[in-house]
Amino acid sequence: MHLEVLRRSTGEAPVEDSVRTMQEQLARLGAMLPSAFAIAALELTTSAPVDLGAIVAAAAACAGGPVSLAQGPWPTGRGDAGLLTLALTHLLRNAVEATAAAGRTEPPEVRVSEDGDEVRVAVRDRGPGFRTTNANLLIKLMHSTKPGHAGVGLLTVERIARLHGGTLRFESPGEGAVVTLVLRR
Repeated sequence: MHLEVLRRSTGEAPVEDSVRTMQEQLARLGAMLPSAFAIAALELTTSAPVDLGAIVAAAAACAGGPVSLAQGPWPTGRGDAGLLTLALTHLLRNAVEATAAAGRTEPPEVRVSEDGDEVRVAVRDRGPGFRTTNANLLIKLMHSTKPGHAGVGLLTVERIARLHGGTLRFESPGEGAVVTLVLRR
């Protein structure tokens, strides 16, 4: 309200533009606060054996487009099935959107592999890829390459990975991007 009074009282275009920008940024921040609080409140309440094939299939059904799933057998992981489904849904939606934005028709693909005490779920899209694979730059609230998006998805996935003792890895192999959710067994 104070910004609106200031904007109307100055009558100067540069000041009005600056105040309008501040109002837009504050509105955007206000709209994002519930998401930020939800991410911060995520907790690992259940840690049990989970069927990664079922989790990937459930996430693929919510991806908003076709997804190519590698053939099983799918390994068993350990964690909270609901949180892992949420994480993979975010990754698959990002992959579907990036692939569509690049005008590609091949669907994103999911591959699962095992290595010792780790299970890796890799999601590869056919989009433009990343300009950087630095996780600190890719996982930031209010940072997104998509207009109108707030960067909540990857931040949520990273938080879920950490809750499970895992990590996220980013690659941009020249065509598309690969985001790998690495989980401990």
